[in-house]
Amino acid sequence: MKFEKKIKIAKTTNWLSEGLENADIKKIKELALISSKIEMKRIDLEMSQKQFADMMGVSQGMVSKWESGDYNFTITTLNDICEKLELDFEPKINSNQYYNENNFEVIKINLDNYKIALKGWDTIKLSNRREGIA
Repeated sequence: MKFEKKIKIAKTTNWLSEGLENADIKKIKELALISSKIEMKRIDLEMSQKQFADMMGVSQGMVSKWESGDYNFTITTLNDICEKLELDFEPKINSNQYYNENNFEVIKINLDNYKIALKGWDTIKLSNRREGIA
């Protein structure tokens, strides 16, 4: 039987993730994504782990940990790495509304309106900067 045929009739399985909570699976995926981005950047720079470590100001062992997919990054570490590599680090929480609970009421804030307001402020800041330059 040809390989393509085997793939077409193959059954899906979740044996790899059996017994893991969704939160654990999500963490594993996110750490793998972060570590692969760091490794890809190192490879794009055509550097060994040792050369990359010297550039980053860490040990080669630390770079190896970063690239392993097991290193539990802090926000500070990720910001430092991204700054040195000229990468954007934008943590994102996907939700259209925040809730603030207190003893009196639940306050709903629609993020779409907040984003529109921020764009307005950015436009004002840019127009003020242009006046200062001219």
